[in-house]
Parts: sequence; C-alpha cells; structure tokens
Amino acid sequence: MAISVRARLLIALCVVLAILGVLIKTAITHASTYYVTVSQLYNEGSQAVGQQTTVSGNIVGASVNYNPQAELLRFSVRDGSNGRPLPVVFHGAEPDDFSNNWPVVVTGTLKSNGVFQASQLLIKCPSKYQAGNSTQPQTQTFNAID
Repeated sequence: MAISVRARLLIALCVVLAILGVLIKTAITHASTYYVTVSQLYNEGSQAVGQQTTVSGNIVGASVNYNPQAELLRFSVRDGSNGRPLPVVFHGAEPDDFSNNWPVVVTGTLKSNGVFQASQLLIKCPSKYQAGNSTQPQTQTFNAID
C-alpha cells in the first residue's frame, strides 16, 4: 500500500507544525517570569510554606539591615505602602541601589516562622529613575552565597 505524495506532504506539514508549537511553547515558558505579590503569598496561607516561590514587592527602607561580615541582608517587602510586610533574609552582598520603596523580586521559600529565605534577589528600576552616563544594566540579579 503506497502512500500518496499528498498524504506524505500533509504528514510532513503536521510534524513541522508540531515542532514549531513545542519550540514556541518552550520559548514562552522560559522567557516569562511568574511571581506573586506579598498579599497573594499571605493568602496562600500554610500551603506557601516550603514551596519555591517568586515574590514581588517594595522594599521597606527602615527594615534594611546588612551585616557585611556575615554577608547577611535582612529586609522587608510589602505591596504598596500599606500592605503587611514580609520579612526576607538573603545571604549575599547588598546591592548598590537598595533603598526605600524600590521594587524588588525575590525568589526563595517561605519558612514556617514567616520569614522568606531568598536565594535570588532582583532589583527593578522604578519608572522615575534617571540614569546617568553609566553603562550599568537596568536590572541587577544577585544569587545567594551557598
């Protein structure tokens, strides 16, 4: 039983479309970053404890405490200006532009004591930031020291 040329072309076209679909899905999945806000994390309750999560919020400037000898950075993040703060602990260097109310994205796990143990820290530049003549990147990512 011979397959017609038209049927072979149709099968080849389906295979090519399937491969393109997989490649597009993979590219979109890897290019996008999903994160929750501080209030969304608190709404998850005990289900959020121990889960790898990425959280976005604003730095509470008064809570920033950095110990350079231990390279231990403690701070809080919250939604807007009136949200409940989330205490964060990060083992690593303090970023240069780490100040009050700057947006930050932290990746890590929420511990049972309510402290978020961050393994990665990303500072986003606020829209009103005026860059000088520096060649610094727009975002800085810091990984925790193991």
